[in-house]
Amino acid sequence: MIFLGTGAAELYPNPFCSCQTCTRARREGAIPRKRSSMLIDPRTLIDFGPEVPAASQMYNRPLDALERVFITHTHEDHLSIATLDILTMTSSRKGNPISLYLSHEGKAWMEGLIAANPGGYFGGLSRLVNDAYIRFVGVTPYESFRAGELEVYAIRTNHQSNGENERALNYRLGFPDGKKLLYAADTGLYSDENLRALAGSAIDTLVMEGTCGNRDIPRGAGHLNAEHFCENVGNLLACGALKKDARVYVTHINQVSSFSHSEYQAYLDAHCPIPATVAYDGMNV
Repeated sequence: MIFLGTGAAELYPNPFCSCQTCTRARREGAIPRKRSSMLIDPRTLIDFGPEVPAASQMYNRPLDALERVFITHTHEDHLSIATLDILTMTSSRKGNPISLYLSHEGKAWMEGLIAANPGGYFGGLSRLVNDAYIRFVGVTPYESFRAGELEVYAIRTNHQSNGENERALNYRLGFPDGKKLLYAADTGLYSDENLRALAGSAIDTLVMEGTCGNRDIPRGAGHLNAEHFCENVGNLLACGALKKDARVYVTHINQVSSFSHSEYQAYLDAHCPIPATVAYDGMNV
């Protein structure tokens, strides 16, 4: 598995931003963060943001064998409609569609775009579907399903997205060897319902957003800061959703906090119930 991107929608540093955090990051030569995405294996990707093709080139991870993409939600940093059009620029993918798994609400929103815009900017999206480059697969949260060799289970978060009543999904992937990964971006603090749904999962690897770093945010926000990240980890441990020796990673980080990479890591070292690592673009796990 490799992190193709670990940033939020804003990028880090934001090229157009002169705030203290972005200025410091440029001055200190911080590793830039592209929009969040994770390549699980040559056939499986989580989220398809604008920089996925560039990251594929940078890290020599071709996507020619890609079969499935688990879309957390339809915000452009997680599902880039314009970038998907690159699929039409090679004949080898036509008629062999990549399955894009997303919530039923997100699927309806995407299909609405196609219906309302058969030409113009969204004409490429119509062509992607009609010429079988991609296909949308609706996901019902809290119901297990198979995607190739993977056992998939999604939970619904409080992070709002584009579609009517659309909320971001977090995905638990079960692998043939019995290992489990929970990918949680975007999310917010888990509800009791979600903790009950995940209880006893014994997850081996947790990849979870820590978007807001040391910034104070409401407990009902659709993102996590570092404090809430650690609280979520503790709650997952308490209900048996997460193994005590699980590997834990922070992703989807933006510039709204003043944490540097090393400062964020130091906070986790001091406060997270089990060791957690601040991920970076190109990191293999």
